[in-house]
Amino acid sequence: MANTKLRFAVIGCGRMGLRRMQTIVDHPQAELICVVDVSEQQARVAANKYGCPYYLNYGEILSREDIDCVIVSVPNKWHKEIVVSFLNSKKHVFCEKPLARNPEEAKAMVDAAVQNGVTLKTGSNLRFFPSVLKAKELLDRGAIGELLFLRSWIGHGGWVQGRWFTQPEIAGGGTFLDNGCHVLDITRWFLGEIKSCVGVIKTSLWPIEPLEDNGFGIFETVDGKIAFVHASWTEWAGYMYMEIYGSEGYIRIDNRGKACKTILGKREGGEKVFDFSSLPPTSYWDELDDYIRALREGRQPLPSGFDGLRAVQMAWGVYESARTGRKIQI
Repeated sequence: MANTKLRFAVIGCGRMGLRRMQTIVDHPQAELICVVDVSEQQARVAANKYGCPYYLNYGEILSREDIDCVIVSVPNKWHKEIVVSFLNSKKHVFCEKPLARNPEEAKAMVDAAVQNGVTLKTGSNLRFFPSVLKAKELLDRGAIGELLFLRSWIGHGGWVQGRWFTQPEIAGGGTFLDNGCHVLDITRWFLGEIKSCVGVIKTSLWPIEPLEDNGFGIFETVDGKIAFVHASWTEWAGYMYMEIYGSEGYIRIDNRGKACKTILGKREGGEKVFDFSSLPPTSYWDELDDYIRALREGRQPLPSGFDGLRAVQMAWGVYESARTGRKIQI
């Protein structure tokens, strides 16, 4: 694997699949072997664009030995079936977020990766935003002292209306599982492991019940830190904002509108701003590059399948808390 290009198949030729294909063909250490989609029209368009064969059934490529990695970019309902099939075929798998519709499906996928000795990565390009990476760097070097709490929101104006995202059987959850899983993952990455939560969900505007267009969760880590997370499909300005407070200062990640900034503030006053807003967006390419380097170095790609499982468990903890009115152990 060290001296040759990594060979990819992409399952799903929709919006995200095409985005992943582009990063593969742009990367000097990657090769797109084939694409798969149940829609022949979509599969043919993608194959013609990227100069590779297409298939209508992923089962036709399960046993191919010229495929190292498979990217699964299909609606949530089919994640478990497809991912487990390729893991059982000893292929590394990169699956879009959320990893699954529910914790049980996600755990089956993680278990299959472990049993087969291959890696499972959860797709989450938010980890590769320069603003998020800078915040992680600052946290790792103790720039704000002992961490105390985190608050954040993520959202958009509901462009998913009329698409599979609002169909409960296909999606598994509303905004808190869909875009919320991005900040749930970042919350664990920054603060540490989560032990419990309380939550509220609300269908505020869009006619998508029983799914929610707004969700609110308060999480507690194993060592007592608190995180507030809000996910929304009525966030007209978008996209993400986060604050992390410590004993000696704070960090703000500002990705509202077209901004891409990290602000380091000190307890006694004064701020330092790291402004990445003028840079071209490269998070999807950076995510693939990190994935390739992880496989070459024999390390677990991040976010891992386990990270994806925990994000799903956190979302479902909020759903269960909203249903029962109780604090939920995660």
